[in-house]
Amino acid sequence: MNAFGYVKRSKNRQKIIRIIATSRKTPSDITEIMDARFSLVSSILSDLKNNGIVVCLNEEDKTGRLYVLTDLGLEILSELDQQ
Repeated sequence: MNAFGYVKRSKNRQKIIRIIATSRKTPSDITEIMDARFSLVSSILSDLKNNGIVVCLNEEDKTGRLYVLTDLGLEILSELDQQ
């Protein structure tokens, strides 16, 4: 799968990548910034993680999980910014 195309097809995936790019964020932080449902943000983060675009820094924690972009996520962000 083309990771760039996967992200580009969804405004919400693009928003989350841009939000995480500024600093590590929890799903609750992202939910508040986007004014979206927690379930939506959680689902998108899970998909992004499964596609190697984001990584959770503290996977073992039940709450307050912190997400950051992977190198692939940073490349995708760079491509988005060029368009």
